[in-house]
Amino acid sequence: MRSVVYADRFIDDVAAIYSERVLSLLDRRLAAIESHPLIGSPNVRPSLIERFGPTLRTFPVPPFTIVYRYDDTQDKLEFLALPFDKTVR
Repeated sequence: MRSVVYADRFIDDVAAIYSERVLSLLDRRLAAIESHPLIGSPNVRPSLIERFGPTLRTFPVPPFTIVYRYDDTQDKLEFLALPFDKTVR
């Protein structure tokens, strides 16, 4: 069975969201990732790799981006952060 871990940083980032629309979208995106962990993009900005390490994936939740890691050998999914995406308009 897949283990899912939410880093403190991720939890803090989510707690700062006040938009019900964004929270609802986030719930749907998290469920999609939990069902299909390779759905996110492996093309991650270098600044995120510097901050969180290698083997990251990202998935958009405008105006944020879910940053997570999936270890298929352990079937472990780690949600690391939800930074504001400055490229979203």
